[in-house]
Amino acid sequence: MGQDTNELQAINTSWQIAIQEILRMVVRDMYHAGGEANFKAHIKRIEEAAVDSIYSDLRLRGTDEWTEVLVKERASNFVTTLLTSFTYDRA
Repeated sequence: MGQDTNELQAINTSWQIAIQEILRMVVRDMYHAGGEANFKAHIKRIEEAAVDSIYSDLRLRGTDEWTEVLVKERASNFVTTLLTSFTYDRA
């Protein structure tokens, strides 16, 4: 059982890193030209819209309310952590 848990953690971590790097490149390419303040404003807007969407539109069929709330909270935290890790690269 422990090996299955470790493998699942490795898959989840790998997935998170891959998505973060893809998003970092997309966001950087889309918003870099407007300057640092514009970049940060776009990141904040994306974060707020994503969290709002998670709470208003995410429906987990077949789960209880506690599970749905927990998933929404974790998804929202992941969005915030991911987007606040993006920095404006002056290069």
